[in-house]
Amino acid sequence: MKKALIFIGLLVVFLVSGCKSREGGKCERDDDCRDQVKGVGACYKEPPDAKTGKCMTVKEARAAIERYKRKKSGKCQDKDGDGVKAGDACDPPVDCDDSDPLIKPGASELCDSKDNNCNDEINEGLKGCVGTVLGGKQDPVVKFMTTMTAGVEVAPNGDVYISDEHRIYKMDATTRKVIRLAGSNKPGNDDRKGTLARFDKPRGMVLDATGNLYITECGNNCVRRMDPDLNVTVWAGKCSSEADDTGLDQNGDWATARFWCPIDIDIDKDGSLLVVDMLNSKIKRITKDRKVETVAGIGGKQDDEGYIVFGYADGPADKAQFNEPAGIAVGQDGAVYIADRKNNCIRKLADGKVTTFAGRCEAGKDKGGYKDGVASAARFKQPNSVDVAPDGTVWVADTFNHCIRKISDGKVSTLTGTPKQQGYYDGPLKDALFNGPQTISVAHDGSLYVVDTGNYRVRLIIP
Repeated sequence: MKKALIFIGLLVVFLVSGCKSREGGKCERDDDCRDQVKGVGACYKEPPDAKTGKCMTVKEARAAIERYKRKKSGKCQDKDGDGVKAGDACDPPVDCDDSDPLIKPGASELCDSKDNNCNDEINEGLKGCVGTVLGGKQDPVVKFMTTMTAGVEVAPNGDVYISDEHRIYKMDATTRKVIRLAGSNKPGNDDRKGTLARFDKPRGMVLDATGNLYITECGNNCVRRMDPDLNVTVWAGKCSSEADDTGLDQNGDWATARFWCPIDIDIDKDGSLLVVDMLNSKIKRITKDRKVETVAGIGGKQDDEGYIVFGYADGPADKAQFNEPAGIAVGQDGAVYIADRKNNCIRKLADGKVTTFAGRCEAGKDKGGYKDGVASAARFKQPNSVDVAPDGTVWVADTFNHCIRKISDGKVSTLTGTPKQQGYYDGPLKDALFNGPQTISVAHDGSLYVVDTGNYRVRLIIP
C-alpha cells in the first residue's frame, strides 16, 4: 500500500510538471501554439536551432523567417555618419536614408519632400506645408494605397477614415497606425462584420454622434452603415452592381428606394443623411426613420434623340438642375454646399432654394477653367469635393485644376497646388503639386486631409 501511494505521488508530480503551462507565447514545437494564436499556429525560433521560440500565425512566421534571412545576409552600416545605421542586418531604429545625415529617426521634421524623422510621413503637422501621411504607388508607405484611393473623413477625435476601391481603413489620431476595418480586395455586397463584409467603390463617409459610419457606394448603388462593432448593413437602397439594378431612381422606404452611383454623404442639422445621387443628378435625404426623398434637383431630361441630358438651373430646390454633382458638405448654419462637378461650379442649398455659390456654371469638359477672385467671376474645373471648416470657410478639391481652393468672404483663392499642372511634390504650400485631388475633409483643428487620387496618396495640409 505504501509503495502504491509513493507511485501515485510520483505520477502526480510528473503530470503536474509535464502539464505546466509555458510562459505566454513561448513554445518548443508547433503543437505548443495550439489555442495560443488565432488561426493555424507555428513555433518560430530565432535562430532556427534555438530551444524555445515564440508562437505566431503561420503567415507571421513566414514573414519572420524572411526578415531573419535578410538580416543574416544583409549589412548594417552608417554611410552618412549621422550615428544611425541602415541595412537589412540592423535592429530598429534604422536610418531610412543613409545618404543624408539630416534624415534619421528622431530628427526634426522639415518642410520639404523628405521623411526627415523616418516615421513614414512627410511634413506632418508643419504649418504652411503639404505632406504625405499615407500611400504612394511606386514606393508605398502602406501597400493598400497602391489601389485607387477614393474617400477620406476626419472624425471629431482626429481619427481618419479612408476608403479605397473595396475597403475601409482607419488611421488612429494618436499612434497614426492604420488598420483595415472592413472589406477585402474583392468587390461585393455582403453584409457581414469587418473584413468579411464586401464593398464596391465606396467613397463618401460620415460619422454620426454614436459612432456609426455611413458609406456611399457608387458601384453597389446604395448606402451602407457600419456600427461601432464593425457590423455592416444596408441602410438605404438595394446593394447591387447588376445591370437590372443600375440606372434606377426611386424614393420611398429604405428597402424600395433606388440610387444610381451615390457618391458623397453628410448629416444635416436635423440629423438626417444627405446623399449626392450623382448619376441621377439629385440630392436626396434619408430621414431618421429611413425614408428616402429628393430635396433638390429634377434629374435629367430627354433630348430630341432620346438621350438623357443634365443641365443647370438655380431656383426652388424642386426645380433646380445639377450635372453629376460629386460632393456635399453642411455648414454650421445648416446651409448645404454642393460640388456640381460637370457644371464646373459650387452650388448652395438653403431655405429651399439652390443658388450658385462660386464659379460660373457651364457644362462640359471643354468648359470651366481657372480663375481666382470674386466668387461669381471665379472658375473651377470639375470640382469633386467640398467641406466646410469650423470658421465657415468652404474648401474645394478642384480636381482637374489639380489644386485646393478656398472660398471665404465672397472670394475664391488658391491655397496650394499649381493650377493646370499635375504632379507630386511635398513642401511649402506654394511649391506643392497634386494629381487630380478628389476628396477633401477638414479636421476640427482646421487641417485638411486630401485624397490625391492620381498620386495614390492621402495628403495633409496645414494652412
